This record gives sequence, C-alpha cells and structure tokens, in this order.
Amino acid sequence: MLFRSFFCPFLILITLCLWGNALSAPIQILDENRILNASQCHYLEKLALELNQKTNFSLAVVLLDDSRNKREFLPGDNELMLYTAFKQQQHFVRPGKKVGQSLSRATIEDLQQKFLFPEYKSARYDKGTLLLAYHLAKKLVESKGKSLSVEPPESGPDGSLNAAGWGFVAVVFSLLFFALYKRGHRTRTTTTCTRFRHGRFGKRLSP
Repeated sequence: MLFRSFFCPFLILITLCLWGNALSAPIQILDENRILNASQCHYLEKLALELNQKTNFSLAVVLLDDSRNKREFLPGDNELMLYTAFKQQQHFVRPGKKVGQSLSRATIEDLQQKFLFPEYKSARYDKGTLLLAYHLAKKLVESKGKSLSVEPPESGPDGSLNAAGWGFVAVVFSLLFFALYKRGHRTRTTTTCTRFRHGRFGKRLSP
C-alpha cells in the first residue's frame, strides 16, 4: 500500500516535468504527414532551445502535405522558419528580419544544396529537415561568436533516448521490479503457510 501511494505520484511528477520541458522549447512544429517521429521532434526541440539560449532566435518547422487553401506562414523577426509543401514540391527557408542580419541568402542556398536537396531527392525528408536545421542553427550560433554543443543528427540522436530518458526508464523498471518482487514474495509466503496448516493431502491437521 505504501509503495502504491508513492509510485503513482512519482510517475505523474516525472511525466509533468518532461512535458513541461518540451513545452518550454522555443520551437513550433507543424508536420501534417508525420514525417518526423517523436525522437526527431525531441532533437529539434533540444536544438531550438540551445539556439534560443545563445542567439535569442527561435525555430519553426512547417511540413505541409498541400499548401493550397492554407494561410501563409511568415516568421517573426527573431524566428527562422523551414517551410516545405510536398505536393507543390516547394521548400523555403524564411529568416525573420533580425535573423536575416546574421544569415545571408547565399549561406542559406549553399546549405540547402549540401544538406537538404540530396536527402529530399532520395525521399529522406526527415533526415534532410534535421540536417538543414542543424547547420542553419550552427551558422547562427557561430555568427554570435559561440559554438553549438548539440551533436549533428547523423551522429544518431534521432533514434535513441538521451541520458535523462534512459535514467527515467531505469528508475521505472527498477520500481516495477521491486513491486513484482514484493508481490511474489507475499504470494510464496501465503502458499507455504496454507500447505503447512492443511497438511500434505489438503486435510486439516489436528491442533
């Protein structure tokens, strides 16, 4: 009973902390076709958080199935937007007014040619999006005389949990193992006592 009263609030607290951390990331993601999986979205959130901390710029990723009859997506002054409409085969990098002062059009086009278009031609839209976002963020951070500590996506962060994620998994499995062990131990103790009271063939022994 004591374990249950502790375990449920603990899980709720951890979930709220992780959820709150995700909401605090300065990024907007609109992905109509679910091109990006959960871990890739987490990677973009981590990238956007460091970008914001070191440059005060935010990141937006808009991946539309069809741009017709959609409102126009425009970045804020401090926002860098990656925009793709798949049916129209359109891709734009739209820097806000202040972002454009630190990132030239020539640099954007060069990074698209190197990292985005080769992946898009092979239908690896998720990898192309992450690669371009990373290298754009890296250029912006470097323009402020700083360095980006987030690893590039080709190093494998998009398919694995981070250290905090693995720690959370380890804690949950440890608590579950402890609960199952205690339950099994109580069951074995009850069974042993019952057999002792009722004898070898199930008949109750005389006191």
